[in-house]
Amino acid sequence: MLRKIAVCQNTVCQNKGSKMVLNRFQSLLKERYADKYPNLHIVAWDCMGDCEMGPVVKVNDSTLLRLVDQDTVDKLMADPETVIGQVMHVLEQDRETFERIVSGDLY
Repeated sequence: MLRKIAVCQNTVCQNKGSKMVLNRFQSLLKERYADKYPNLHIVAWDCMGDCEMGPVVKVNDSTLLRLVDQDTVDKLMADPETVIGQVMHVLEQDRETFERIVSGDLY
């Protein structure tokens, strides 16, 4: 369940379209998803520290989404579990790769 969506509004992310991302979240909530997410807060946020991968969005104070565009916004609002699940799968693969590098198994 979506509770909070924070969209970076630092200069770098704004230059990469974060205002459009924030506006899209807000309009979708108002026009289509107010009943589905009655307690969802969509907020403008300061830098999240991953400028080169912007626009950056933090979901429920726990999941960072990078390179967010209008399609990502639409998918997240329609089916957050799938989008977050895909992100977590990639993060798990990254962790496994990191552990293989550290252990010497990869190189």
